[in-house]
Amino acid sequence: MKRPKIRIFLISIYTFFLILISVPLLAEEKLVFATHARPPLSLYLKEVIQEALKPYSIEINVIEMPGSRVISQVNNGYVDGDLSRVINFKDISDADTSNYVLVNEPIVLTEIVMITLAQKKITRPITWESINQGKVSFLRGSKTIRKYLKIENRVAVSSNKQVLEMVAKKRVNSAIMFASVAKNLLNQFPELNKQLMIQSPAVLSFHLFTYLNEKHAALIPKLELSLKQLKDNGFLENTANKYQVTAASAATLSAVSLLPKINAYRPMLYNE
Repeated sequence: MKRPKIRIFLISIYTFFLILISVPLLAEEKLVFATHARPPLSLYLKEVIQEALKPYSIEINVIEMPGSRVISQVNNGYVDGDLSRVINFKDISDADTSNYVLVNEPIVLTEIVMITLAQKKITRPITWESINQGKVSFLRGSKTIRKYLKIENRVAVSSNKQVLEMVAKKRVNSAIMFASVAKNLLNQFPELNKQLMIQSPAVLSFHLFTYLNEKHAALIPKLELSLKQLKDNGFLENTANKYQVTAASAATLSAVSLLPKINAYRPMLYNE
């Protein structure tokens, strides 16, 4: 009689042990996000989304890749989400985005700025018309910027540093890029910082949102709630200050027109 009892006891212990070691595996769900953003913006986005998903025991990995590849990877479900797109991204994209689902809570205000030689006299106010008075360097794959530039003025290069170097070497009249990226590069390279200037105000300002593949649609309300809480408790603003970007807030939402409104009255768009 003792042996069956011992055997049952050992089986119970073994089963309990299996349950214990399986719980962490179940809890540590991982999602993979892709982004075409570059540091410091990409670092901010990663930290914010990771913090927002922490209550649900979800870890994230972030892969940087060209914008067109991000779209195909996310839409086909090979990657779980796209960290940063404008709110009307699905309306303006030429690619298939049928499986993209919006997380309707803005996480960052991004600004696109003009960079010139420090002593250069420029036409004011800064408009796309005045920018198009000469050659303009920009990062290859930047679709939003590309459409505002005349075909004959476009000088697309493969890195953001090269974008700035084209201005410093007087090969172009100006450069257009995200303000956060420009500030980060000028801090890294003192020589470029001496030669160049970020012109104010920004040419475009708009908020960025995260998108998930539709297979994760059930997670969206939870993520939206977490992002709202991170705004309320100051996490977004503190993290934005660390990476020198501007967190989305009630103030930025009221002060800035989102891209759909910008599109409604923009003076010109140029063919590919």
